[in-house]
Amino acid sequence: MQSPWPGALWRTLLILAAAAGLGWQAGHPAPGLALGATLLCGWHLWRLSRLERWLRDGCRRRRPQPDGIWGEIYYHLQRRRQRRRDDTRRYIDTLRQFQEAARAMPDATVVLDDADTVLWSNPAAEDLLGLRSPQDLGTRITYLVRHPSFVAFLGRRDAQAVCDFPSPVGGQPLSVRAIPYGEANRLLIASDVSRVHRLEQVRRDFVANVSHELRTPLTVIGGYLETLLDSGDACAVKWQQPLRSMQHQSARMLHIIEDLLMLAKLEGQQERLPPRPVAVPGMLAAIAEDAIALSGEQQHTVRVEADPALWLCGHEQELRSAFSNLVFNAIRHTPAGRHVDIRWHADARGVHLEVIDNGDGIAPHHLPRLTERFYRVDRGRNRERGGTGLGLAIVKHVMSRHGGQLRIASTVGAGSRFACDFPAELACPRTSGGRAA
Repeated sequence: MQSPWPGALWRTLLILAAAAGLGWQAGHPAPGLALGATLLCGWHLWRLSRLERWLRDGCRRRRPQPDGIWGEIYYHLQRRRQRRRDDTRRYIDTLRQFQEAARAMPDATVVLDDADTVLWSNPAAEDLLGLRSPQDLGTRITYLVRHPSFVAFLGRRDAQAVCDFPSPVGGQPLSVRAIPYGEANRLLIASDVSRVHRLEQVRRDFVANVSHELRTPLTVIGGYLETLLDSGDACAVKWQQPLRSMQHQSARMLHIIEDLLMLAKLEGQQERLPPRPVAVPGMLAAIAEDAIALSGEQQHTVRVEADPALWLCGHEQELRSAFSNLVFNAIRHTPAGRHVDIRWHADARGVHLEVIDNGDGIAPHHLPRLTERFYRVDRGRNRERGGTGLGLAIVKHVMSRHGGQLRIASTVGAGSRFACDFPAELACPRTSGGRAA
């Protein structure tokens, strides 16, 4: 489209020239020029006032139809207004489609602002979280859903964290995530995981039942094999090597079953006995002796550095299982003749057990998966050395039940460090009488 500015400029010059010419004929060219400029300004002010009234009325009146530069101004304003109206309509349609999709979701979906105030929720949020729309809009969600773990989860503001707690409406287990978006808003999604929990319970029951059923025949087989090996019979002497291999494999299977039963117990126990003072230094000394016996001809050196006055409030059987798994794993995966260090100490951050070896180390890509059941870094070597692949999974569960965490650091060729970090409040110093304070 051709620009209107050249025509407007020429018209302005012609008007001023005509006014100056009339003034010159009257003998006063300057006043004539000023009069022409004043009339020109007045005409533009009149046009400007019409534009202002049209805009002030929201462009609802019929658009004036001037020509020239003012026509272009009206035209472009009308185009911008129409474009904005089209964009607004598209945004509204998109928002409506999003809301319809969110309403159809089986998961509870809640939009929160930076103060955790409910801005919007779908119908599933009423069924799972008890939120009502529009009554609860503008209310902090922690006033409506008051489960302690949920309130603590929202306060951490960790986008990767997941919170599991029972529904305040029906009591079914929920899994909740809070995903940040925009400048400060969060999208809260709560899913009903009842089916997953049922499947997990079926799996735990199956593992526990099968393990119980297998333990008895394996114990019987192991007893008969031991009797045959100790009998001194010529036939037993002839078949001593196969019999010892059978005894070793049955013992290994029994060890796997014991670990499976321990895992099932850790996962399935909802109610626990109250924690009691545990003499960890004495426990570590006994575990070190067992580790030396396990080493046998490998002749590992096991060194224990433990604060004798530092006890822990916890569950002795679980702690013994976790600590022995860490130490025995270090023995199994450290070359012969090297050392394993066990350290038990406390600092301002809490209470710590560290098991350090100078073995071959573990490649970084294996570290995130070490606590998975049956995960093996070196499958062939682990089977030969008797590992079950369940030890670190047991350690992880025990630490979770004691409110602690397992840290793993390793360097290939330099060794590994496995650390159990307990909360400082679990420490219970030993008194002079031999009991925990």
